[in-house]
Amino acid sequence: MKRFSDFNITTGTDKNIFVVPVISIEELTNCEVEILDYEKGVKTRHGENRYIVKVKYEGSERKFFTNAAPIKEALDKVQKQDFPFLATIKQQRFGSGSGKTFYFT
Repeated sequence: MKRFSDFNITTGTDKNIFVVPVISIEELTNCEVEILDYEKGVKTRHGENRYIVKVKYEGSERKFFTNAAPIKEALDKVQKQDFPFLATIKQQRFGSGSGKTFYFT
């Protein structure tokens, strides 16, 4: 019987999905976390060009998905050799509805 690897099929392995439990970014709001790594340009059911951010929180590695422009911009500006680093995740509301975004301090 053939093995799947014999077919030479690639399955989008260029994206790191971080095999750790998911945590909501809301749970991390106002908490200091260790930012371990991230992957950009990820498509989710909520849309394209999302980021997956791998963090250490309360001694456990987790990941969250975000489309928050301030976080995406900040991660893109940090050099890879500067990972990991500590950051506090903050939330900023805007408008009169449920509009909000997240950022690092």
